[in-house]
Amino acid sequence: MNKILLTILLLCFFPLVSTAAGETDEQVEIIALEIRNLSTSVDSLAQLLFEQGQQKEQDAILRKLDIAVAYLNFRSRRIEMLERDKQNNQNMKNRLEDIIQQIETRAEQLEEKAQDDPAAREANENSRQETLEQLKMMKQRLARVENTLFDFDNQIVELRNQLDDVEGFVERHLEL
Repeated sequence: MNKILLTILLLCFFPLVSTAAGETDEQVEIIALEIRNLSTSVDSLAQLLFEQGQQKEQDAILRKLDIAVAYLNFRSRRIEMLERDKQNNQNMKNRLEDIIQQIETRAEQLEEKAQDDPAAREANENSRQETLEQLKMMKQRLARVENTLFDFDNQIVELRNQLDDVEGFVERHLEL
């Protein structure tokens, strides 16, 4: 940029300097005044270019801040959704644990009944087998829900870490 300004100055001054050799004092003063005015104009232009460069940098940072704020909003809503889904799965886990407890109690009762009454043993054996199969399925389902809860926790932690990084950027560049 300095080379461009220097070139412009030389091109402007060269004709003035060459004609100044045969000129009178009054004409030299006029030329000197014109050179001063031109120099002031070039300085003003240089200052404006510098300010424009700074403004472009500030605009770029503001665009980044806008994007960061939009990202924060998006990720915050995503975390809220995951926390709501996690809560729903936690409620499901609690219900499954209650159901498993009831099925285990029922299986114990059927087993006690079979021990007390050998004649009813065959009739209760099918019911007991069905109850044990239900218990097995419920425990498998409970294990899947627990894995899902673990996944939700990991996703929430990861998203919160991302939010912390973006919040740090916003805080560094935002003047409060």
